[in-house]
Amino acid sequence: MEDINDFLQKCGIRRDADVCQLSFTRKKLTSVPDLARFHFLRKLWLNNNKIRELSCRSLNCCLTELYLQNNNIKSIAGALNHLTCLRRLFLHNNQIRGLEDTMHELRRMQQLQTATFFLNPISHEPGYRYHVIHCLPSIQVLDRKEVKLAERRRSLQTHSPDSHRVLQSVAFGRRIT
Repeated sequence: MEDINDFLQKCGIRRDADVCQLSFTRKKLTSVPDLARFHFLRKLWLNNNKIRELSCRSLNCCLTELYLQNNNIKSIAGALNHLTCLRRLFLHNNQIRGLEDTMHELRRMQQLQTATFFLNPISHEPGYRYHVIHCLPSIQVLDRKEVKLAERRRSLQTHSPDSHRVLQSVAFGRRIT
């Protein structure tokens, strides 16, 4: 934690409340540092480190961007579900397994617009893209590719066939039999 204080002092930052973004890129970190004191932290770069176990409980729930790509993270279970304001989440090039567990962790992120999971074992699971689109309805860009309307329809058809049938039977505000 001494390094953080030195860094802030060099940048001329005197109060924790003045910190809205922090970068710990390429610092050889093996875990997420305790950043609970930064109540106004919105953007956090922890990419290109050696983080294996993810524990982000000390992170502010108002964080909007989190960069965790290029680490050795195996699971995000129990680590991110309180970050309900996230809009951008980068997790590519890790070792994340368990698509169901991963999506369950992210289910409360109603504002998540951009996410990356490529170069993880989960991205090779059957139906991966449609499953993510279904579980994260606010997603607009997944793995650096825009989510198309046809993909949304297909994910709904695959994962919520009853809802899909109802939507298909509605025309101009009236139900068609």
